[in-house]
Amino acid sequence: MNESANESPFSLENKTILVTGASSGIGRAMALLCSQLGATVVLCGRDMERLNAAREALAGNGHVIVQGDLTDAKARHALVDAVPQLDGCVFSAGIATLVPVRMVSEQHLQSMFSVNYEATVMLTQRLLAKKKINNDGSLVFVSSRGEFFSPIATGVYAGVKAALTATMRTIALEHAKQGIRANCVSPSYVDTPMLDKLQATTSLQSIIDITPLGLNDADDVANGIAYLLSPASRWVTRSTLVIDGGLSLRGRG
Repeated sequence: MNESANESPFSLENKTILVTGASSGIGRAMALLCSQLGATVVLCGRDMERLNAAREALAGNGHVIVQGDLTDAKARHALVDAVPQLDGCVFSAGIATLVPVRMVSEQHLQSMFSVNYEATVMLTQRLLAKKKINNDGSLVFVSSRGEFFSPIATGVYAGVKAALTATMRTIALEHAKQGIRANCVSPSYVDTPMLDKLQATTSLQSIIDITPLGLNDADDVANGIAYLLSPASRWVTRSTLVIDGGLSLRGRG
């Protein structure tokens, strides 16, 4: 007998999910999938035009946009004040720039840290401190296989993603009593606008060529995140779900 959507352990029916970086890439794909699985989505990003376009593509009604640059503390506080009680959060906002360590500037390091780590961690801190995450909620952080491979010119980016993964594990321990779970997804190169920008500065084709299943799609990553948000993964926490098409098995970056 087929299960209805609200009986399925993979359903997000009656859940409210915050998605940062929701205007493009993994975040946009995640917002769309959450809506298709029955959730009400809070979309956060900097570009209002793209956020509106993303919301128009969602299934169902009641989805909310909160515009803001999460590197700004005031914007983070405004977001937390604006959102309703949340059953899940997907932290997918981020940037990537390839710079060899010998050419790393203080500005580059601060930019990578501010966007990819500080903004996410301080937003999470605010949400938890204000008790905006419901008991049994799920926090999913988008990391990167770069932290494992650390290929050429990703020293700062890989280091910041490794820091994010380590912090996720601590969050999971600190809030286990509330049933709040914290996990990461760790994709390799994903076919998104961010990858297009990287490809404009250097060729990544050699790495893509040795990936057994080829280039990841944003929808592939979104499917993994949806699992971590859903009741189906209620016993999964402090974990990293690798979504890299088998690249890890090659042992090289």
